[in-house]
Amino acid sequence: MVAAIVGSGGRSVKDARPSTRDRCSMTIRQTRRAPWWPALVLVLVRAAWCAPATPKVLAPDAPLPDITVTADLGEHVYSPREEERNAQDVLAFYAKAERLVQDAVLQNRIEAIAHRVITAAARLGPRQVRLDGDPNAVPTFTFRILESRDINAFSAWNGNLFITRGMLDFCQSDDEIAGILAHETAHTMYHHLRDQTRRAQRYQQQQILAMVAAAFMGLNVAQAGVMAQYLYLALLNGHSVEAEAQSDYAGCLYAYRAGYNPVGMITVFERLHRWQMSQPMPVELGAFQTHPWSDQRARALDRQIRALGLPVNRREVTDGLTAQVRLLPGEGGAVRPCLVLGDELLLVVAADQGLSAESRATGLALTLNTALTQGVRSANFTLATGADTARAVALSRLRPLELLTVRAADAQLANTALATFAQTVFNRLLARCRREEIENGAL
Repeated sequence: MVAAIVGSGGRSVKDARPSTRDRCSMTIRQTRRAPWWPALVLVLVRAAWCAPATPKVLAPDAPLPDITVTADLGEHVYSPREEERNAQDVLAFYAKAERLVQDAVLQNRIEAIAHRVITAAARLGPRQVRLDGDPNAVPTFTFRILESRDINAFSAWNGNLFITRGMLDFCQSDDEIAGILAHETAHTMYHHLRDQTRRAQRYQQQQILAMVAAAFMGLNVAQAGVMAQYLYLALLNGHSVEAEAQSDYAGCLYAYRAGYNPVGMITVFERLHRWQMSQPMPVELGAFQTHPWSDQRARALDRQIRALGLPVNRREVTDGLTAQVRLLPGEGGAVRPCLVLGDELLLVVAADQGLSAESRATGLALTLNTALTQGVRSANFTLATGADTARAVALSRLRPLELLTVRAADAQLANTALATFAQTVFNRLLARCRREEIENGAL
């Protein structure tokens, strides 16, 4: 029995990425025609890249940034002996070498993030109260990466946590990964598996009593069994929804205290919701749903993060839009520098006021990227057009922030009047930013 972040698996959006074994075999093929000394270097690199990953037992002793978080997460009672006993069955199935990603580099990266997260969890709580064993023992954690393309992560008994390669590929930043690991760490800190197992045992006893009582109500045993099973599932899943919400709340605090941007939890849940909606039959399961819908979780986290006084800037934690300069062929074999935003061509840039077209394009890209990192929103974009210049600006924290400047030379290059050309460029900019906001769940 495990506590998972996603109720069902799915394919990663990056399935084309070669596996660790493929990367190793590619390295071997590349060395066959090389001189001996580059081959030796590549073999050494291959050995380091493909080294077996041995998960470490992590204690909550990582250095953390100086961040103040005030929260009362209470305390939780548990039995270490029960945890250790139940962990044996889980590890016997999941912790086999053939099920785990054998990539030491990736394992070290995850453990570096996880070490800070569990340290933050130990400091914030809930305080751990042991029923048996050494009352002063420090809880430890072990994180393992499953070789699976399913988009999932889950916590098991005794501080054993698992995340799939599919989930790691699904995440777009360390902040998003930290949010997932923090959520699963919270499941462990609250010992949700223990609570849910106890409830399951109690409800099974109640199911037997309901079947006995049904004989006195004129119902047959089969009908009573079905009714009791529905009640059992509804009650259990209701507790599961509560556990997920509790883990989201505590996990957000863990990620922030560990020095990561908790907005990563919002963005990964928003993207999970879009993925869920893209499945053949996304249905509302009501009382029988074990996880809240991801968009609901994202909205709750948004409120929590804003209550902490933190900005919610999705571009800081995702593969956001980036302005770039690209060279496109022009007339007579000339090369024209163009300003591109994501996959959208904004304009072909002209030389003007003593600056080359390349220099102007580079400056325009830098200005636009600077504005995008400030978390500007398309709803606040405006365009002001003068005699020889048009400026697109955004209102950010009650002050104008320059996005893009179009000059008469750019319009002349497009053989269009400045006002018309500037409006066209502005519309492209506005539409591309708005599409990104929709894709990231910001609208």
